[in-house]
This record gives sequence, structure tokens and C-alpha cells, in this order.
Amino acid sequence: MHRRLNVFALTALTLTAAAVLSGCAASSATAPTSTVEAVATVAPSAVRTAGELSVCTTNLGSPPNISTDEGGTLIGSEIDIAKGIAGRLGLTPTFVTVDFAALIPSLQAGQCDVIMASLYIKPEREEVVDFVPYLTSASGVAVKDGDDKGITGLDESLCGKKVMVTVGTTAQSLAETQSTTCTDDGKKALDISTNNQATIGFQQLATGQIDAYMDAAELIGYYEKQGTAGIKLAGEPTDSVDIGAATIKGDTELHDGIQTAFDDLVSSGDYTKILDSWGQGSVALKAQN
Repeated sequence: MHRRLNVFALTALTLTAAAVLSGCAASSATAPTSTVEAVATVAPSAVRTAGELSVCTTNLGSPPNISTDEGGTLIGSEIDIAKGIAGRLGLTPTFVTVDFAALIPSLQAGQCDVIMASLYIKPEREEVVDFVPYLTSASGVAVKDGDDKGITGLDESLCGKKVMVTVGTTAQSLAETQSTTCTDDGKKALDISTNNQATIGFQQLATGQIDAYMDAAELIGYYEKQGTAGIKLAGEPTDSVDIGAATIKGDTELHDGIQTAFDDLVSSGDYTKILDSWGQGSVALKAQN
């Protein structure tokens, strides 16, 4: 599923939740997803409802990929990418929100045409669905903007530093591995502390209580983009994994149509604009960089 195994509550934000939400809405509104021409077509029989692309998604409250605005409307980079793909197929996007565990069963039951919901491309999933990769997830190191303590990313610059991670995330295991590397090289271990909400890490980083906070690179980029947290991404994201649009196994018509639409989204520059609007430029699909 996600490299974040727990879902933090946006209501816990002291980083001005209203400003963050308004930033989300502005980003979504400016993303170029609606005024495009069709570059590919699929037969009406390839979709549930003629003229529509039904997208299974899930709202885990995980910006910048998928969340909701104050009115309950789904927003995020994956929502904008889905809209851009649908438009390039000459279809109107509709969204079906289901639990994460029910995504593939819902697709197989014909409740939607495609899954676009931060679904990692894994071998076991590739056995039952076909994927069109469209995004990357990765881990990153956040530092205080203007006071990075000499930290350059997930490397020896973290040795001896106060580093916070959220419990149960990939970032936690990466921090522990880096700490071992530091001590094996005769340097100080990382001083690792944990929390159960990403916002706690950002708050303590902004106030100088810790030297670095590690989490999903796309989440760090999102808050950096908002400009309210006083943080920035140090170095390059690491430990990346691709996210893909999943279609029924063997449904080549819809799969190929989505691939053509996505390729045009990239070549037109709209893909880059969408990711940049959500602070996700650092996790663009690697093959497209």
C-alpha cells in the first residue's frame, strides 16, 4: 500500500490548516486537466458507462496525492492526472471511492474501469491487473529552511543528528539502517525519535527541536510548496517505487488507451505542471524525467 502505514489527521495541523486547504484548492484549480483534445478512443464496450471513465480511488487523507477540500471534493495530483487522462480519451471522469483493500476486488467486480489510488506496482499485483505507471513514491529528508545543519540527504551527514520519523513508515527503517552505517564507520549514531503524526515532525523541525524529519518525499514537497511549514527537502528522494493505473488483466484496449493518453499528458507538459502545482516535481515518473 503506502510507505506511510498510518494516516495522520489534517485536523491536527498547527501549520494553518485553512491555508493548506486553500492551497490545495488553488493547485487543483490551476492544473490543466479539462481543456484537452482526445488523442485516443476506446470502444463504448471498454468502459462501464458510455462517455465516462470510472476511476476507483480511495481517500486516505494523504495529500498531495489524494485528499478532499473543505467541501468534500476529491483533490490531489492523482485526481488531476486521472482527469487529464480521461479528457485525452474523450471521456468524462467519475470517481468511485472505496476502501484501499477493496480497490482490486472492486475493479474485478466491474464497479469501475481503472484504479488510480496510490497503488504501488508490485509483482503480486501484476499477476491480477495490468498497470500504466504514472507516478513515483519515495522517501526524503526534510530540514529547516535556512538552517539545514549541513544535512545533504539520506547519507553520513545525518550521523549524530537529531532525526524524527513517523512510526511504521519506510523512513523509520531507512533511518535505522543509516544509523547502523554511521556507527559501522566509526561515527555517531542517529539520535532517532518517533511520532504518530507527520505534523508533529514538521512542527518540531520548524521550531528547531530536531535537525531533520524523514517521511515520504512527496509529502515533504507538498508542505514545502505550501510555504507555511518553514521546511525544505534535502538532497534527492530515495527508495522509490512506481505507482500505476490498474486495469483488468488482459484488457488491452483500455490499458493501451490510458497509456497513449498518459504519454500525451507528459509530452504536452501538463504532467510536469500538475506535479509542480502539488510540490511533487521530485517524484515524477523516472522514465519521464
